[in-house]
Amino acid sequence: MSRDRGQVLFRFRPGQTFDHRAGYTAQVIQLGRDEEFDGPSLDRDHLVQEAMRFVRRWRAAGRAFVAGSDRAPEFPGDQDRLADRHYEVVVPGKVFCRIWPRVVRCSRAGCGHVWTASDPRPGTDDWPPACPACGGVVGNRQLQFVFAHKCGETSPMYPPSKCPRGHTRFRLDDRASRFLDFRWECMTCGFPLGVQWSCSNSSCSYPDKFMNPLLHSAGTAHVGHGLTLVNVTTTEEATRQSNPLYTAAVLGWWLGEITEDEFRRLTDGHTVDVPDEVVESIRVMEDAGLHDQARALRARFMPVEVDHLRDRVGKALGLDTGSDDARGLATELHTYRRVLNLKRLGVPRLQREARNPERLALYERYPGVLAAAGLSRDTCLVSDLPITYLAIGYSRTGFSPEEADLVPYRGRVSRSAPEKTLLYAHPTQAEALLFPVDRDRVSRWMVRNDLVSQRTLDDAGGVAQWLVHQLGPSNGQALSHEVRPAPGHPDLPVHELFGLLHSLSHQILRALAVDSGYSETSLSEYLFPYDLAFAVYPNGGSDFSLGAMRTVLEQNLDAVVSRAVDNDSCLYDPNCMITNEGADHGCLQLPETACQSWNRNLSRWHLFGSPDGSRVGYWDPTL
Repeated sequence: MSRDRGQVLFRFRPGQTFDHRAGYTAQVIQLGRDEEFDGPSLDRDHLVQEAMRFVRRWRAAGRAFVAGSDRAPEFPGDQDRLADRHYEVVVPGKVFCRIWPRVVRCSRAGCGHVWTASDPRPGTDDWPPACPACGGVVGNRQLQFVFAHKCGETSPMYPPSKCPRGHTRFRLDDRASRFLDFRWECMTCGFPLGVQWSCSNSSCSYPDKFMNPLLHSAGTAHVGHGLTLVNVTTTEEATRQSNPLYTAAVLGWWLGEITEDEFRRLTDGHTVDVPDEVVESIRVMEDAGLHDQARALRARFMPVEVDHLRDRVGKALGLDTGSDDARGLATELHTYRRVLNLKRLGVPRLQREARNPERLALYERYPGVLAAAGLSRDTCLVSDLPITYLAIGYSRTGFSPEEADLVPYRGRVSRSAPEKTLLYAHPTQAEALLFPVDRDRVSRWMVRNDLVSQRTLDDAGGVAQWLVHQLGPSNGQALSHEVRPAPGHPDLPVHELFGLLHSLSHQILRALAVDSGYSETSLSEYLFPYDLAFAVYPNGGSDFSLGAMRTVLEQNLDAVVSRAVDNDSCLYDPNCMITNEGADHGCLQLPETACQSWNRNLSRWHLFGSPDGSRVGYWDPTL
């Protein structure tokens, strides 16, 4: 495979067509496993579970649009308890393709015959072949148009078998600017026929079988869907995740009910039997309001009492800790915890290890600059952030469940293996700058913009806990809606909070592109919405780092953050700020390789306030 794996999963997925360097159009039929892959290890169970959650969300969105529909019919069913066994994670290393479509057009102006050619024999048959009508060879080429259906079916644009008078040779009149006006023309009698095709997929559930004509390379001819995941995998963490107490332990740790040491003891299986009378005494003390005494007794006799922990977690989050929803939420929250356990370089260490007084003075400025920008002093460098892009499936003629089905990649990883649903993974490691935001400032921003009351946040235990209550076990993608909910809609506060986090991430990424040596297209974001944090990392697809992000942290993090805060204008202002809420290609919008959420829910209003003053920006000095 001569191309980078990341490029393959962007442009050369199974079912996609591309212009081959040999001069013909080809279709990828399968990706082979990279038998020599020696890169970062993969947490297979985590990847499969995330893919299954993606499919469940796609189905749920489809049912919300059409009741009773299944917009992912070829994926394993949601009710199948063994569904995860039907998936196989493959790190691709080979691309297998074929000449497709085999519909060829004669290049001679007086001919133009379109016919279906035989599959060429490699090394034997010429391609494209000679025209069967006039014998012309030079300049013949494949027809660049295909048919696609929203169920995922695709077909070449075959010419009709015959006209009403029995003639069998046709040319395509495609001089019109719309596919609707294309016509097949009989070369013998000139009889015109419409250009149309019907879906022949026996499992297609759509009543409308009409297939859409498309250019084979059109964006909607093959829409790849997948996830970018932080995939931290160690034997120790995998063992913890298999522990039946894992869900309660993660949620309890996140809520502050247990410490990091207690989390480790609990998930390592180091629990103790506590006498019933001690448990009862602790509960009586808590009911009587003697919380300090109950806490002291608990610390002495029962470092972690499982039933009590489950009860506290269930009440705090409104979830049954044994449910799939709770486990999905725990998996999402545990991802950030795993990142925090990676090797990191933060501001306190920089200050301790400063080489000279000038560097120490620089590092002592960092906390103030970060605080002024509403970023946490825990901003740090993660040396080897494990990022995995997971290709899950594709759709045709549409981008969303409202428009099309999600279709899986099916195949065998070896000749003797059973056919499975294949997930293609591209694991890399890259240094990343991790930016947690200031939760107190976020709370003030939400209150000032009348999104939520301070009392509501206090009752929930803080803005992060409030967000979990609002979201439930989602992965953050549900936060990024196409259109802002109407005023008063219950989803509006969450939508605006995600918009703030997303806009902060883009603004910092743009500033980093100036000082890191990477362009905007070479950087990507990763959002941790539950933990109100984001990371920026190089997406070059290489498994090594040149140290550019560390250099930024060590030399000019203050300049990067200040540039993000000061850069409040756009090339297209004032139109952009007024009509687009300050989000277009001249400011916040980034290349698709850089943005995790398709440039949705971005606004400079979140950062700098609205022109009419009705909305307070996160970087407003009065905040």
